[in-house]
Amino acid sequence: MPDDQGSRTVFAALVPDATLEALIQGFKDRVRSVAGDQLYLDDPPHLTVYLAAYASSAAAVDLWRRFARTPAAIPIRLTGWHVFEADALTGNHTLVCDVAAEDKPLLRQLQCTVIEQLASARDLRATRERFAPRWRYLTADQQLCVERVGFPYVGAGWEPHFTIASVSVEAWDQVWREMKSQPPRGAFACRGLRLYQLVDNRPVPLTDIGR
Repeated sequence: MPDDQGSRTVFAALVPDATLEALIQGFKDRVRSVAGDQLYLDDPPHLTVYLAAYASSAAAVDLWRRFARTPAAIPIRLTGWHVFEADALTGNHTLVCDVAAEDKPLLRQLQCTVIEQLASARDLRATRERFAPRWRYLTADQQLCVERVGFPYVGAGWEPHFTIASVSVEAWDQVWREMKSQPPRGAFACRGLRLYQLVDNRPVPLTDIGR
């Protein structure tokens, strides 16, 4: 979903610490070894918290820099694989590292704080149009979230996760055979929030938030 001209799509994400980053990157490398290029494989390891379109990346950075300080380390426990089959935003099967249920309330509180501070400044039209190509695949609640705050996955409807790749249907069986027997599990941490801009649908770091 490319950016509209005159707007910039930016997103806030939790950044994994070095140990977790290496783990996720290793999973990405394994998927590439059996299936070649897949959507999101080239993205740096991260956990997306909120995404919207803004009038400019500079305007977004100015807003994000006002964000309150975030903890130096945010505990994250991984409990295995989760698959978003026929992913509403890609049509592929998206393989992700699932986060422990006990950790999700704190992450959802963080998301709520981000949305309260930043959602009202988004470019409403560009944000809405970004999801237009996949609009019919979103639930009614997800569509309402896009209209209200700009992001379809909010609150209880948001399942925090680290994406490995969104895999084509044709390559999925091969990828799953390779990955299913070694699920991601363990206690890790994230080291704060980072703002990215999507450039040709690739995340480019802009600034760390609240550090």
